[in-house]
Amino acid sequence: MKASAIINAVEGVTQKWTKQRKREERERSARRNRANVMIRRRTVTVRDAAWQIMREAYLKASANGTLPAHARQIMYAARPHIQATSDRDLGARFDQYFTQQLLPEYIEEMRVAWNVVYDARGHVQEPHTRRQVPLGTLAVRDYLRDVRLYKRPALQFKLSDEYFPTFGPGHRYGAVLFVEKEGFMPLFRAVKLAERYDLAIMSTKGMSVTASRQLVEELCARHDIPLLLLHDFDKSGFSIAGTLKRDTRRYSFQRNFKVHDLGLRLEDIDGLETEEVTHTGSDDAVADNLRKNGATAEEIDFLLSERVELNAFASDELVEFIERKLDGLNIRKVVPDEETLREACQRARAIRLVNDQLKAIIDKATEDAKTMTMGSDLAEQVLLILDEDPSISWDAAVARIVEAPGGLSQNNRAPPPRACPALERECCWTPFFPASVLA
Repeated sequence: MKASAIINAVEGVTQKWTKQRKREERERSARRNRANVMIRRRTVTVRDAAWQIMREAYLKASANGTLPAHARQIMYAARPHIQATSDRDLGARFDQYFTQQLLPEYIEEMRVAWNVVYDARGHVQEPHTRRQVPLGTLAVRDYLRDVRLYKRPALQFKLSDEYFPTFGPGHRYGAVLFVEKEGFMPLFRAVKLAERYDLAIMSTKGMSVTASRQLVEELCARHDIPLLLLHDFDKSGFSIAGTLKRDTRRYSFQRNFKVHDLGLRLEDIDGLETEEVTHTGSDDAVADNLRKNGATAEEIDFLLSERVELNAFASDELVEFIERKLDGLNIRKVVPDEETLREACQRARAIRLVNDQLKAIIDKATEDAKTMTMGSDLAEQVLLILDEDPSISWDAAVARIVEAPGGLSQNNRAPPPRACPALERECCWTPFFPASVLA
């Protein structure tokens, strides 16, 4: 008998014991479950075991339902029971199986209103404002709350304001562009795609998460703006696009909104490099999935053996392709309502008046500051302040010296700034001056 055959036989017999011992090295609770793992014959499925412990695991992870619980926290709370009770080893991908399948199925089946959150798997970015929202449960909730509660700002302003401080659909963007890959964002920023078409661009890592579907439904249905889909020409691309326009096990849309599939579709791939593909399921199963997600019969025939990625475009070609699709749908710049425009005009006028007056104030203050007498012990004064409050920086200490009574000669202290006569004549609000400017 060959040595390799003996080794394989021994390893096969001891494999289960080896796994158990390694688990005991990692988890103290595994020793208590040794008899269950090695001796008892179990007939409980992983799903059944998960159903037994799910509620208890959620309550443990969420502080009895008082706090949001991450899906993986619930998985960690449930896993020891499932491993000890179920009829097979959980395997390396159990965390994904639990968080993406078992937990959502339980929530849907039991109709529980749990506060479960997931990691961000992408971002949506507004044009102009640079506001970026991670596509995670909590971040999307916060952004949608801000959009729902938005009110135009009062006619007060900061000189640092670059834009009229508004955000969201209707004021900053008139369409949402969903892109299957996050890797194109540097290209889109370089060509100012979002800014030129006033688009909110959403990108994900693989399949869209529930938070992204909630986001597009709220934005597109409530504000009557279209969702534009850009994806690879393959089974995954159609699946990703399909989850954003039809109900799935994980999410059911409650309101209708306009969805436009920009491609890639069969008519878009002329001249692009194709590659062969092998599917894990049967051709019938793959074809059924493609059909369910909107592929035509001709596209299904092609996609059973080949695929084309967006990456097959050169960068300039991809931008031209997207621009052609956007122009065909008449996606144009956003212009808000008349009242917002009037307030923005008044705000711009006020900032211009302040800047004109402020320049003269700053010039005079700069000249006055040059005449200060500071004495020879300035460094010692700074050190004394830093000894009293080590948390501040040396320049903050200098500012305290200047502001302290007697810190400088009164003859050399700059007079407090007065209100601008022009602002008193033409404006009925008080502008905000940064402390650093008036110091």
